[in-house]
Amino acid sequence: MRGGKVTRSLARSLALAVLMTAGIGIGALPTLAFADLVEDPLHGYCSGTAQCVDNGTNSPTGNNPPQNFGFTVSPGPQTGTLFVDILVPNNESSASSFAITGTLSGTATLFSATPWTSGDLASYLGISASPNNSIGAYLPSTVGLDPGATGFFVFQANLGTATLQDAPNPNVSPLLNLSGGQSLPLASYIVGFLNTGSPTAPNFIATANSGAIFETSGPPRVPEPTTLLLIGTSLLAVGAGAWRRRQR
Repeated sequence: MRGGKVTRSLARSLALAVLMTAGIGIGALPTLAFADLVEDPLHGYCSGTAQCVDNGTNSPTGNNPPQNFGFTVSPGPQTGTLFVDILVPNNESSASSFAITGTLSGTATLFSATPWTSGDLASYLGISASPNNSIGAYLPSTVGLDPGATGFFVFQANLGTATLQDAPNPNVSPLLNLSGGQSLPLASYIVGFLNTGSPTAPNFIATANSGAIFETSGPPRVPEPTTLLLIGTSLLAVGAGAWRRRQR
């Protein structure tokens, strides 16, 4: 991982040196281009009728189940092992796994029975990645649609080797679908990680916060079993109180 970062850092330094030699100062560089050189982020996109457009916070879509989605990388193209992570609000019931099909295929399974509730996603997954994905970038939007959420259950799929393109050529990147008509709970996210290193010397590129695909529509909310138990207990208590009043 360090070797990969050193190589990228050296390449960036050389690129900036060439620009400065040509009389182009750093201040003259477009902001996006400079950020891309620094972070190399992934960015989610949705093809077809339900586009997911970056609004500066995330990339919302009403397409549920997600169809024809994927990721670009900046700068691209870049090749590596692609991981797709599905973040489900931790107060929602969901499928035990999510089958991903399309140009690549795999099954996203639960990473841990303990939900992600603080810190950044890479640390929760036990890796180092750039840019950082802090829970504070995702949770406020989720709470706006699902006030009871305090974090996410994370489902992860290893989709194998993939070549991601740059943003102007998104449809050349792998197009993915959730198979079997599987819907995601409202306010879920889909993000990606691309390991351009090796399993023993990884170099993970994460999804830019604003490039996370955000589900703004979904099936009726299904509470967790614990929530259902509390509701049932409350109903029993109300019923018992009514019965005692009738007896009096």
